[in-house]
Amino acid sequence: FSEEENDNSVREELQKIVQTAIDSNNFKELNETIRTTINHAVESIKEGVKTSQISKGKNEEIPNIDGNKKREIKALESRYFTARPTGNLLGGVMVFFGFSTAVILAIVLIGLFILDMVLEGISLLIVPMIVLSIFIILLLFMGVKGQIMRARVKRFKKYRRILEGREFCSIEELSGNIGKSYDYVIKDLYRMIDLKWFLQGHIDAQEKHLIITDKMYEQYTLAMESLKQRQKKAKEEAEKMADPKYTEEVRQMLLEGKRFVDHIRECNDAIPGIEISEKMSRLELIVSRLFAQVEKNPSVASEMHQFMTYYLPTTEKLLDAYRELDVQPVQGQNIIETKKEIEVTLDTLNQAFEKLLDNFYRDMAWDVTTDISVLNTMLAKEGLTDDAMTMESKAQ
Repeated sequence: FSEEENDNSVREELQKIVQTAIDSNNFKELNETIRTTINHAVESIKEGVKTSQISKGKNEEIPNIDGNKKREIKALESRYFTARPTGNLLGGVMVFFGFSTAVILAIVLIGLFILDMVLEGISLLIVPMIVLSIFIILLLFMGVKGQIMRARVKRFKKYRRILEGREFCSIEELSGNIGKSYDYVIKDLYRMIDLKWFLQGHIDAQEKHLIITDKMYEQYTLAMESLKQRQKKAKEEAEKMADPKYTEEVRQMLLEGKRFVDHIRECNDAIPGIEISEKMSRLELIVSRLFAQVEKNPSVASEMHQFMTYYLPTTEKLLDAYRELDVQPVQGQNIIETKKEIEVTLDTLNQAFEKLLDNFYRDMAWDVTTDISVLNTMLAKEGLTDDAMTMESKAQ
């Protein structure tokens, strides 16, 4: 088809799609259908252009995705791998010189040995033979050392190919690909890191992964520290819950309270609004203090019954509803009004929770006042207060 015929075809198809949606009053799939039609038309145009270029003898280069990937990997390697690992050239020289010279000296040693046998053991030949034997052993050791160095360089290149531009890789994967044991690869990588072949190389604390960038290793360290803190906190919580002063009901209440506080924080992080965020932050603070009081004094748990069975679940539903409404791409009047209603309700809930918290402190204040009164009475009886001492001086 010509370009004009293709345009007419697309226009007619779009008109049919829109008319069908209007007649059926179903607009749910309209957008996707239009997108599919347009994409199909664009692909047809691309095919037409490609065919036209081929017919005209034009052979323009198409971007090579694999080529781009290779360039990215090369750039990564230049930053995080040494360009010339020591040992390849030197190892080759050591192998050639060591083994070839050892062969020559071995021939000489054999000649001296034969001469010694012919001359029936001349003592003058013993020393040269011993010296030659020592040199041969050293040269063979040099050759083997060179082979080890060259093999290490070869493995290093394999490690780089296996990584394929990644910043970390499991040591198990490296071990499987090069056909060496797990412990062998661990030692091998540590040696290469010491040699600075991996310019920013690290192995994680569990010795499970090779990490080749400082940035990734820093992220790993932070993640591990965060994990340790969470595990420590969980252990402390478990030990605290094992305290005999907590009944099963109180334990369940504290666990549910922690879950609810975490949920408030999660919703607060997900909702960007400043005003609603302040309300949720205050809610989190009040609820946290309420459960802190239960933790300190489990006897107040009975006063939390209505709070736990009605107010908390209701508050949780309101937060979830607000979160769902807030992510809607179009904020219509109904959504705006509903969100405003929830915000006002949160204020009401905060006030109610504050009163409950104040009641806990009021009981504490009453107990403290009673203790102070009793203490003052006892001190007065012992004549240890200022009032008691004044009365004694007047009596004298």
